[in-house]
Amino acid sequence: MAEFFTTTYLGIGLLIVGQVLLLVVPLLIALAFLMYADRKIWAAVQMRRGPNVVGFYGVLQSFADFLKYIVKEVIIPAGADRAVFIMAPLVSLVMALIAWR
Repeated sequence: MAEFFTTTYLGIGLLIVGQVLLLVVPLLIALAFLMYADRKIWAAVQMRRGPNVVGFYGVLQSFADFLKYIVKEVIIPAGADRAVFIMAPLVSLVMALIAWR
């Protein structure tokens, strides 16, 4: 069984996917709890009820926000060059990441 994960492409691929999931899933769960706590704390600071409408105790609020951002219309100014307007944030991010390395 151990040689399956070290000699075959499928085994190596499964091992890599398993390791990635082992790292990413706990991080995503921790991030979800931190976002939930952040929303609840800021709701208490502002003396409002908080995001407890979507799902069980507001657990699905982040997914609702994500869906809202996905279906939101992108507004490009009439006088702007469309390609430059869309590519400028991507280029600045890539250059910052290259400089960081």
